[in-house]
Amino acid sequence: MDEISGILSAETVAKGTKSEGPKYYIQPLDDYANRWSKILVRKQVMLWQNDPVLHKFIGKKILILGEIIETKSTITVDYKFVEELE
Repeated sequence: MDEISGILSAETVAKGTKSEGPKYYIQPLDDYANRWSKILVRKQVMLWQNDPVLHKFIGKKILILGEIIETKSTITVDYKFVEELE
């Protein structure tokens, strides 16, 4: 399992559709910051729903443990555990 630390944010996507909802991103503050300005955090609920685990950490510095899927042009983390950092 990999880990990323950073600040969590959310953006509303698919505005005006039945799938309108948040996408969560982490702005990395560790080694990933050298390559990526933001990393998609895959939520574990339907597209239109707020992820109850992630939503309470918006705007906070967190540590995410999970599987990182990195290609040449994208990076996504499939989280298993999230905790707030001091």
